[in-house]
Amino acid sequence: MIKLGNQEKIETWKPDETTFSKIQEIKKFVDFVANLEFANKENKSKAIEIKYLIENVHNPETHKNWNVCLDIFDREIQNGIEKEGFYWRKWSVYFEMERLEIEAESNHTADDLGHYGNDFSYYGVIYFGKDAKGERIYMDVDINEFIEDSMNYKKYITESLNDIEIDIDVWENKNRE
Repeated sequence: MIKLGNQEKIETWKPDETTFSKIQEIKKFVDFVANLEFANKENKSKAIEIKYLIENVHNPETHKNWNVCLDIFDREIQNGIEKEGFYWRKWSVYFEMERLEIEAESNHTADDLGHYGNDFSYYGVIYFGKDAKGERIYMDVDINEFIEDSMNYKKYITESLNDIEIDIDVWENKNRE
């Protein structure tokens, strides 16, 4: 971070046109989650702000932390009832600490650390920090496959994996306060 008078200039990497264009695809996911029947007025309002932040991701001065998540879970397993099966399916996009992270995974009681079986899984990350260690951009599949799978979330609902929640939030970066 560089101080210029009363203003701070955050030193970050700016995405090239191709990467910037791919990042813009995330707005489809934001719209989808914000328009689900269980989204409230506050969710919709935050989604509008997040779309603005995505549109301006190449401008470090607009960076804030944010997330958009769609989760399906088994409330019984989460409340400690022991049984076997899928207990959580999630699609999430986070922008936190100058890092954009996109993830879809299933959690199963037999392997609670992430992807299980032959269901769709996705992991992508883009580091915006000036001095990224290692690979700056990693996406194991096209972002549109992540979005398409999330839009078909109902195919993952079962008799027990049936509680749906969304989380849409925006908060300030701590290093700017």
